[in-house]
Amino acid sequence: MNRQEVREIRPVLRWVGGKQFLLKQLLTFCPTDVADRRYHEPFLGAASMFLALRPRKANLSDSNPHLMNAYRIISTRTDEVARHLSRLSKQDSQQFYYLTRKRYNNSRFSIVQAARFLYLNRTCFNGVFRVNRQDQFNVPYGHKPKPWFPSRDYLRNFADAMSTAGLFTEDYRRALKRAKNGDFVYLDPPYPPLNGTSNFAHYTLDRFGVPNQHDLAEEVRELDKRGCLVLISNADTKLIRQLYRGFRIHTLDATRFVSCKANKNSVKELVIRNY
Repeated sequence: MNRQEVREIRPVLRWVGGKQFLLKQLLTFCPTDVADRRYHEPFLGAASMFLALRPRKANLSDSNPHLMNAYRIISTRTDEVARHLSRLSKQDSQQFYYLTRKRYNNSRFSIVQAARFLYLNRTCFNGVFRVNRQDQFNVPYGHKPKPWFPSRDYLRNFADAMSTAGLFTEDYRRALKRAKNGDFVYLDPPYPPLNGTSNFAHYTLDRFGVPNQHDLAEEVRELDKRGCLVLISNADTKLIRQLYRGFRIHTLDATRFVSCKANKNSVKELVIRNY
């Protein structure tokens, strides 16, 4: 597989805050030798940036165990996941969705559970992953006329991309301890809300709030002292601009769902870097 083919691998998930539609702009801010540097991404989500860059060495992590367990199983038991996903997708309906959601919330992780995770992600409302205080996935059915599901070959390509990376379920603080001088770190944390209704922090039981934004900024300054190259995506708010004062800050136009409604909104996002 040549480099061009490698770069065409795309995410298998829909993910709120995913960077698929901003990739062309974001890639222009990456170091030209990024593929040769050790890569770290502790807020992995849909893994759009990693799949676009395909660095030779990578540590990928997220504090969401549902997400990381699914990635591990997809990467190692690809054909079996594809077979179960095909079976689930053929039965798609509102009634079947809620039955599958109930089974998902009452089951431990397995090959079938990874397929359920993919099915629920492709058919839920807006690709949202949200859990309640009992760690139960509670997103309603999305009513998509023709949901798209990744094929076996698509999943195989994704698994091949993941095969060169270490996959970890952990807090960003622990993940960033692995970063060393010369490494490249991409950070795409849950954004602070733009208004009273938008909220992108409910991916795990531990909500990512303002104190976490402050802590992350401190971690970034430590990475800077350590000699790491750091690229950050975040919301264009007064808080974020203050936290990263002294770094290079760029503004991007983005389209996001910023409330529980289905309509899209044009917003500003920040790209922050220390190089």
